[in-house]
Amino acid sequence: MNKWITFVLLVTLAGCSQRVITYSNPKANYQGYETYRMVSPKLDNKLSPETSTAYEVIKENISREMDRRNYIKSSVSPDLTLRYELSSSTRVETTTSQSFYYPTFQINTRTIHEAVLLLELFDENKKLVWQGSYDLNQERKEKRVRKVIENAVARIFTTYPYKASERNPDPLLTEFNKKE
Repeated sequence: MNKWITFVLLVTLAGCSQRVITYSNPKANYQGYETYRMVSPKLDNKLSPETSTAYEVIKENISREMDRRNYIKSSVSPDLTLRYELSSSTRVETTTSQSFYYPTFQINTRTIHEAVLLLELFDENKKLVWQGSYDLNQERKEKRVRKVIENAVARIFTTYPYKASERNPDPLLTEFNKKE
């Protein structure tokens, strides 16, 4: 739980940074991983159609990235469990100002929507192998949710350059190709 609080704090402190927050376990046995399964803790709850669609797009893009790395999807004793979560919140920011000409205060409010995509890989012993997150607000110019998610998943996976059963990272997997 303490690691989760630290991770959320790091994501919050990252602010408007144009990068992925990531962690890779230096003791992980990358060459021993060939299979994976995907889980999401939020899919057990009832989701709105829009949120359900977003999770489907996330799953599609994770599968594409894992395929690029030659991992095989398996529900029976996988080497890795990939957990994904879309976390969002809304906050209201209020500012006050007073005009020189008018003795009254003017109150301005604006609603700010924030969202973060988190991906985590755990080994069969439930040890964290890799973790990456991306602030989706960095894609606020893009209006299409599908493109925002595609770009976010692709950016996060640039920090996981390991192919299945290989010890050394593949530099080609660290390149980001924006989805058009």
